[in-house]
Amino acid sequence: MKKQLLAIAVLGALAAPAFAADSNVTLYGRLEMGYEFFDNGDTAALKGVNTQRVEGYASRIGFKGEEDLGGGLKAVFQIETKVNPDNAAQTSFADRNSYVGLKGDFGTLLIGRHDTPFKQLNKNVDIMWGNAEQTEVVTNGKASGVSLHTRQDNILHYTSPKFSDITLRASFAPDEAKTGSTNKRRFSVSGEFDNGTFNVGLGYENQADQVAAGKDRQGLKLVGGFKLGDTTFGAAYSQLENETIKEVDTFALAVSHKIGAVTLKGAWATASENDIGSNTQDGVDMYGLEVDYSLSKRTAVYGLFTQIKNETKASAGFANGTSGGAPIGAGADPRIFSVGIRHNF
Repeated sequence: MKKQLLAIAVLGALAAPAFAADSNVTLYGRLEMGYEFFDNGDTAALKGVNTQRVEGYASRIGFKGEEDLGGGLKAVFQIETKVNPDNAAQTSFADRNSYVGLKGDFGTLLIGRHDTPFKQLNKNVDIMWGNAEQTEVVTNGKASGVSLHTRQDNILHYTSPKFSDITLRASFAPDEAKTGSTNKRRFSVSGEFDNGTFNVGLGYENQADQVAAGKDRQGLKLVGGFKLGDTTFGAAYSQLENETIKEVDTFALAVSHKIGAVTLKGAWATASENDIGSNTQDGVDMYGLEVDYSLSKRTAVYGLFTQIKNETKASAGFANGTSGGAPIGAGADPRIFSVGIRHNF
């Protein structure tokens, strides 16, 4: 870990002269921290635990840039690293979107590590901060055990130019550990219309042999939203499947309203019971309320409340913080009240 932190420091020092010589190289990042009052719920098998904790939420630091190669062609790169100021032991170098690629009239082609198009399809739905983010937990499947919230290693990722307000994305990752019986290659595609006021998008992802040999994990996602004055609405539907074992449908709604420096937010999401089998009782609901106050264009403080409601055999928990907290028992309803600060640089 000390070697990883030292590597970040060395890169920063080496990058300093590059910044001076080439304005296309950018140091950027985000620090977001909160103070949480956490309750893991109370079940017959697991007594409720209340605790207070300092949490980090997807803080990161990165270097990105481009070089003009002439003829409308550019080389692009990014190296992004998760940082956890409250727990340095969880910092790993280049563990977020990190890649090199080419950009031109044909679009952008990247190779490295990147979010899949399925995960990227979240406009106007993924609005909550801190641990209130429902997209990762419900829409992309972590609560149901069918997770397609994927930042993929060894990926080829393509983004088309925007034409008629439509953007297409596609990615493919081969199985570098392919065997005679399994080939866990992954592909993901999406298309989205977005004119700044209205958006609608459709995505699909397939993870071959992810469940077992010959049994795939896959998902279909539809998102949409619109902006009406200072109010923004978003909705999402996804169908997630571990082939022949589990299939769930999820729905989500999100709304935000801006009043000067204050933004009010609310989100709700639900994952159905497993459609394969009977009396599974493993559905999940999640909701949250949040108030943000902008101190500047880059800094905001906020307060939020969020809760997960698990059916009898479900044990979903929050996914965005640096500490897992107390275990979540089946049927428990964990909840969080927190205050936080987010600064972008």
